[in-house]
Amino acid sequence: SHVWDVVAVGNGVLGGLVSITAGCVVVDPWAAILIGILGGFVYKGASMLLVKLKIDDPLDAFAVHGACGFWGVLAVGVFARPEY
Repeated sequence: SHVWDVVAVGNGVLGGLVSITAGCVVVDPWAAILIGILGGFVYKGASMLLVKLKIDDPLDAFAVHGACGFWGVLAVGVFARPEY
């Protein structure tokens, strides 16, 4: 459909913010932007997976906090500055 889902957009933004929270001190600004953008895609993928598996999560709390938080922790190891 040609209609924006405001809840999904808000959750995607929140997923990006959750993704960068773990590594905000140890990554460069360009990496923080990339981690946040990828976090939005992680949210969308996790949300679609929960629907496909028929797992009831009406607020997408796992997709936002669980999946994006996990991605954020992994992203610290990938994008941290060398001195860390």
